[in-house]
Amino acid sequence: MKRVIIAGVGPGSKSCLTEEVKEAIDNSEVLIGSKRLIEEYTDKKTFYAVTAKDIIDIIDNENANNYVVLMSGDTGFYSGAKKLAEALAGKYEYSIMAGVSSVIYLAAKIGKSWENAAFVSLHGKKQSYIPVVLQNELTYFLTQGNVSQICQELYRAGLGQAHIWIGENLSYDNEKITNGNVSEFTEYISEGLTVLAVYNEHSRAFSITGIADSSFIRSDVPMTKREIRASVVSRMAVSKNSCVYDIGAGTGSVTVELALHALYGTVYAVERTEEGCSLIAKNAEKFGLNNIEIIHGNAAAVIDSLPVPDKVFIGGSGGELEYIFSSILKKNPYVHIVVTAVTLETLNNTISLMEKNGVNVLDIVQIAVTEVKKRGRYHMMSANNPVFIIEGRGAK
Repeated sequence: MKRVIIAGVGPGSKSCLTEEVKEAIDNSEVLIGSKRLIEEYTDKKTFYAVTAKDIIDIIDNENANNYVVLMSGDTGFYSGAKKLAEALAGKYEYSIMAGVSSVIYLAAKIGKSWENAAFVSLHGKKQSYIPVVLQNELTYFLTQGNVSQICQELYRAGLGQAHIWIGENLSYDNEKITNGNVSEFTEYISEGLTVLAVYNEHSRAFSITGIADSSFIRSDVPMTKREIRASVVSRMAVSKNSCVYDIGAGTGSVTVELALHALYGTVYAVERTEEGCSLIAKNAEKFGLNNIEIIHGNAAAVIDSLPVPDKVFIGGSGGELEYIFSSILKKNPYVHIVVTAVTLETLNNTISLMEKNGVNVLDIVQIAVTEVKKRGRYHMMSANNPVFIIEGRGAK
């Protein structure tokens, strides 16, 4: 019977192998992995493969019984081990062996504990990391060698004085660990595989619900104000992986707050004005968010091309509310919807369309915000228009 061991080999050097993994490699008949990991094993039958499909194809076509698939770092930390294990399940007997993560290796080298640290992986994917660094004293990055780009973005976010360590070719003879302030490395050219640690001693409890209106770049484009926005975002309750629509996104204030909650998901900001789209882009950049997709156009014209949403906020429909409801419910009959309305007609139309389309109306509230502004020696009240918030969930 064919048996497969998925083994974490640490940063790469044989010196970091666990005794368990060494024994598995010694007893293997076939080694599979990336070129970097298996090129030293000249006494073994080896195959270069990285994807689960390619690895399975090799095992299918070989006659050996004992296979070891080498995975960099630790098999439980941003590893391909998960997908491979899913592909092997029910087909071949397999087991998984842990390795030393390059992050843990660097943490030991620089003497910085990782137990309360945050982690960011930029290997083949996007992640909004500025909010992560702002909220955490210590953040470890698995990079693609793009240290200068990361430092440039940290610098633009006001983190130029944060201290960093750059670990290159960890565990190899040409290992190099460099440290200094972010501002010193905005043009840095890294060598080989790179792990980055960022120490932000001024980390703070960064509010991601009800951000001050003054924090956003604005113009005459309508913006959902702080008190309404806080209520909307709390009702949306997006998860970190949510796919969210913000229809009628305006300046992008709601978009930004939703994206801060859905750091590993995507927020699609649908806005029909060019000025609004420009403001959304500027605010996304200001908050260091790359999980926002700006869609220029009327909702009715673009919504069918978007992926299936988990959550939808409608702050402006352009008279297309009926089509928007129909389209999003076709994509996801159980979608969670929050709508704001400033007129009784929009309120009535929203409730009617929810009931017509089988959407459970969960809550309807009206919020009236009155600001107090100083006028000479006096403080005068300045009332904003009341806003209705209608929350529903598809039930079909």
